[in-house]
Amino acid sequence: MLAVFTAAAIIIFTVSQFITVTFIEQSTFQIIGNLLALGVMLQSAAFNFLLIKNNAINTKKSEDANERADAFRNLQFVASNHTIVDFVDYLLMNETFNSYTKQLKQKQNFKFYLREENVSLEEIKDNFNDFLFLTVTVPIKIIVGSAVSQIKILNLGLEKGEEIFNFVPCSDDSHALLLHNEIDNRQEVRINLIVKKDKNFFNKKTIDLFTKICLCVRTQSFLGVAVTGCTELYFTNPQKQEKDGASKYKIHSSQFEIAGLPELDSAVAAAISRQVK
Repeated sequence: MLAVFTAAAIIIFTVSQFITVTFIEQSTFQIIGNLLALGVMLQSAAFNFLLIKNNAINTKKSEDANERADAFRNLQFVASNHTIVDFVDYLLMNETFNSYTKQLKQKQNFKFYLREENVSLEEIKDNFNDFLFLTVTVPIKIIVGSAVSQIKILNLGLEKGEEIFNFVPCSDDSHALLLHNEIDNRQEVRINLIVKKDKNFFNKKTIDLFTKICLCVRTQSFLGVAVTGCTELYFTNPQKQEKDGASKYKIHSSQFEIAGLPELDSAVAAAISRQVK
């Protein structure tokens, strides 16, 4: 099409030159020549504009297609590599070992601890001896997927009679400890709680009759796919173990609900895109 426009412009210019030289005066000829030159320039500019616009449209279509392809690849990856866990069998609650609390007081690293919702972290640091440090241990079972690399506890609520004790992470990167029990060869989650000593929450000599625990967790698989959800655990027949004074609660019912679709970590998604490209 560019060749057609160029040829037409040359023919028109040649014919106009012949006519103007033969029949038109010199001054008028110069004006007409300038107008013709301006017309050719505008025609070229208009054609270049159309080319640029067409290239922009094609580039946008290509980018949209690549984004859809990346989203589809990520969706397939998420569907195949997410992990969902459930908490099973029993829950143990006991006082944290003194060596751990001493280390916590010295280093002030609260990464693996949850505090009461109405207590600030600064209050805990300033009045360390006014708080009780507890450890909750519960086995986990993978019900979807193959392996889990990290579990973040977003919120923990314990129901005791008519009271509800709510715990939140002490820091933004807080997560639970994942342990392997050598006795029964199962994976366990360990959660550390901080509660005021004057609260009717835990008694080392008697059994605290908790009836329900609500856990909001974010589970991440080894391949970087995260699933966020909440589970409710119901207890029966609480016991007191004689050796370490831990309270043991048998889990007889659990209910897990996913909050939203599984999500792929942004770094993992970028790596997949680079490998595909």
